[in-house]
Amino acid sequence: MGARSERVQVIGAGSKDKGRAEGIALPLSVDKRVATPLPDQIAQGLRALIADGTLRPGDAVPSSRRLAGHLGVSRGSVETAYAQLGVEGFLLGAERSATRVNPDLPAAARSPQPRPRVPTSPRRRLRSYIDLRPGFGGDDPLREPAFRRAWRESLDLDPGPIDPVGQPGARWAIADYLRLARGMTVDPDEIILTSGSRDGLRLLLGIGVNGSIAVENPGFPGLRQAMADQELVPLDVAEEAPAPVGVGAAVVTPNHQFPHGTPMPVDQRVRLLDWAAEHDIILIEDDYDSEARFTRTVLPTLYDLASSAGSPAQVVHIGTFSTLLTSSVSTGYLVSHGEIADRLVEMRTALGPAYSPILQTAIGSYLGSGGLRRRISRGRRRLRAAEQVVAEVGEIPGLVHEGRTLVIETSRDEAAWLLRRLADRGILVASLARGWTGGDEARHGLVIAHSNVEAEVLRNALTVVQSLLSRIES
Repeated sequence: MGARSERVQVIGAGSKDKGRAEGIALPLSVDKRVATPLPDQIAQGLRALIADGTLRPGDAVPSSRRLAGHLGVSRGSVETAYAQLGVEGFLLGAERSATRVNPDLPAAARSPQPRPRVPTSPRRRLRSYIDLRPGFGGDDPLREPAFRRAWRESLDLDPGPIDPVGQPGARWAIADYLRLARGMTVDPDEIILTSGSRDGLRLLLGIGVNGSIAVENPGFPGLRQAMADQELVPLDVAEEAPAPVGVGAAVVTPNHQFPHGTPMPVDQRVRLLDWAAEHDIILIEDDYDSEARFTRTVLPTLYDLASSAGSPAQVVHIGTFSTLLTSSVSTGYLVSHGEIADRLVEMRTALGPAYSPILQTAIGSYLGSGGLRRRISRGRRRLRAAEQVVAEVGEIPGLVHEGRTLVIETSRDEAAWLLRRLADRGILVASLARGWTGGDEARHGLVIAHSNVEAEVLRNALTVVQSLLSRIES
């Protein structure tokens, strides 16, 4: 379906005001062809209407049911947008009363804002992208009945006093999830909620790190983007004794070694802990790619390994549900203890909750009902189907398939050409070179997360990749 625009009649806040008794026409629209989640589109549209004066302080907005019907979207999408605007202070809701624009909204929030330029390139008008980049893609949880049910139920529950570190129910549910999925024994008080792994990393950096930060080389580029203002040095975790000096912290992804997605062996994990303890280095464990653990032997996290071995190494465990629930539900957590934990709690308390207590309650309910476990099971089935597709497609020049991703090595120019041609066809893949930190040793090519999509979609995408590579070969 394409963009849908409706002018929704809304009765003004003051029905006694003669000029407003007939209501307000709201020109709201959503476009189901683009990657932006529907709740984000709705929230963005309402912010713009408030900014340009179409909606004024005290005006009522449509009921979620009515607006959902006009826009042709789920009620949950509208409720998610309203909840986000409530957290931001744009909307106020009350029991048995219409949700309204905050009567005390500051003038600065109502001043006209420049509208973003709408891309007109034909490439941007594609019906949809096939996203095969690691850390992206996957099916939208906002359309999943179990998640929508958890969200609706959370709207009827009293979340209790707001805890900036995280609502107790959500932290208990995450602790239980880690026990079942990762074999981690974690006290809920050791958990701090974040809005994703990058938010967790920025929170950690906010308490101060003495020295530069070591990052795996090669390594998953996701968190590196959140450290653009830091001094980064490359770290080879395969070395017997990692060499960087003057390092205050090291970011590692032991569960998903770049680029193939293979786990770090236990002996390397132990050496890493010994190195960190000897040089008083904080190990920041990015536990990216949770579902991969359900397809092979579960290796202990660095956090658990340090605790069970009595290692003096300081480990902070960063987890996220953003990969499983997609970036439309960007949520995560930190696990820590000791002095670092105290400083993190102080920082999180000063900044306030990472995201809405209502969403925290919904996440806790979703975890507790087994919704995430069932979602992971579906991901396992999709991975098995993807492996079968790769076997059936036939030879793909340069392909190396050792773990969770497909890696195709090429020259620098060939990689740039392939990335452009695939994007022209609506297929997004990652650049292999992004996994290296500086220097000339970077390798070039494509990294493909083949379990992001259903089997038939993957088959079509790999056929395009195969065809383009054949053109290079010839």
